[in-house]
Amino acid sequence: MATRAPGAVIAVQARARERFGALVPALRVARFVLAVALVVAMGVVAVRYVPFESLTWWLLAPALAATVLWWVLLARGWSILASGATTRADMGLWCRTQVLRYLPGGIWAPTSRVVLVGGSAVDRFATVAAENVVSLCAALALGGLSMALSGRPAWAALVAALLVPAAASRWAAGRTRLDRARVHRATTNSVLAFAGYLAAAVVVQAAVSGMHEPLAVAGAAGVAWAVGLVVVFTPSGLGARELAYAGLLAPSFAHADLAAAAVVLRAVTIAAELAVLVTVGRPVASPDDAPDAPAPGGARGLEQRPDGHIRAWRRRARRPFRGRRT
Repeated sequence: MATRAPGAVIAVQARARERFGALVPALRVARFVLAVALVVAMGVVAVRYVPFESLTWWLLAPALAATVLWWVLLARGWSILASGATTRADMGLWCRTQVLRYLPGGIWAPTSRVVLVGGSAVDRFATVAAENVVSLCAALALGGLSMALSGRPAWAALVAALLVPAAASRWAAGRTRLDRARVHRATTNSVLAFAGYLAAAVVVQAAVSGMHEPLAVAGAAGVAWAVGLVVVFTPSGLGARELAYAGLLAPSFAHADLAAAAVVLRAVTIAAELAVLVTVGRPVASPDDAPDAPAPGGARGLEQRPDGHIRAWRRRARRPFRGRRT
């Protein structure tokens, strides 16, 4: 059976890559527009139930700032785990895929990151799993600590959740890209992120009902966020997170105030997500998307890079030597 020469195979691959490459910028923009539309739709749904007449409006500004900080740090945590550094490309990938959690099933955001992040199959699954475990443990640890400081000492046991990522990194080191230093940095980053989220929850509850029992509010917000993460059958933990929050604070607040604060916090987080999405998550031009500049008299060729990708290049035409005659 006749086989194609290696040069012919490379040429076919290069032509296919060029044709697909011309569509990549348009696909990125379309995906970004759909992501923004989905977040806006969820925001409209949340705002419909906001009790505007009873809010202390000026408190929502610091709450939004703290929530934006939380969201940016979550994106940074993904970047640290995926590449070991804070990069715009990794943070943008996280922002654009994170909106898929609003779809029924609740698994599409991590599933999409498994597909899109680079590396071996083990690296892909380990990175996505580590992102969720680190966030879950940070939320539980800060929530448990806050609940314990509010007068419920049994909740202090949840602080031990921070030991889970460190223990898991010992197994992952050498088998995946997740070495101990990378997991430690991601865990510290996640703790800082959820400190911002808990602060936002306290300010939102104060905007609804005044500043009462801030430590209990912070603890309930952290634990409730963790509950929403593990209840995967609801989009973005919708309903489960709010019920957990209201249930944990029921002895201390009126039910109407808790329901209102839960809805307002959801609306604030959606607004923060939209703000970060249109700044950090917007598609940017990639060097690989730029077409090769034509050179006069140039000849088209092919080059195989060390990473295995094929790209087209143009050979510059030789210019005649214009030296001074002697």
